[in-house]
Amino acid sequence: MIGDLLNSSLYGWIGTLSLLMFFGVFVAITIRTLLTDKKITMSEAEIPLDDGERSPR
Repeated sequence: MIGDLLNSSLYGWIGTLSLLMFFGVFVAITIRTLLTDKKITMSEAEIPLDDGERSPR
């Protein structure tokens, strides 16, 4: 009975929904990455090299 329930087409939309969600998040991250200011990117890239003292922005 459970096998018949899981094999029905009622759950077919879940795969489509998850693919659309993945694509939407991927596009959002790509857009945010491309629109990020170079100054912010450079300051974040220097974080591992800092000695713990942060200058005011």
